[in-house]
Amino acid sequence: MNASMMKDRIRLSQPIKTRKPSGGVVDGWTEPKAVHARVDYLGARTYTAALAEQTGCSVRATIHRRAVAHGWRALVHGQPYKVKTVQPHENRDFLVLMLETNDGNG
Repeated sequence: MNASMMKDRIRLSQPIKTRKPSGGVVDGWTEPKAVHARVDYLGARTYTAALAEQTGCSVRATIHRRAVAHGWRALVHGQPYKVKTVQPHENRDFLVLMLETNDGNG
């Protein structure tokens, strides 16, 4: 894989917990960091769960190796995706992120 194949930009952010002055804990996200990636849309699905129609989309993003973990968030063209898995690429300089979104009524 060469640099010309990394034509997309995604923004990665990790979950953080912050404390309010009242002592309560608030879940949030760090400031997104832009990285070059190769984005491949794998497919979409529609299914029924809990008597409501649900939709989802799967995306594969290949990025240069960096610290990324399951549960992080990736913004791809403004759409938020959850990082489901982080897999090594055949070239040790890259990582493959499997991203997923679940939209719908549930």
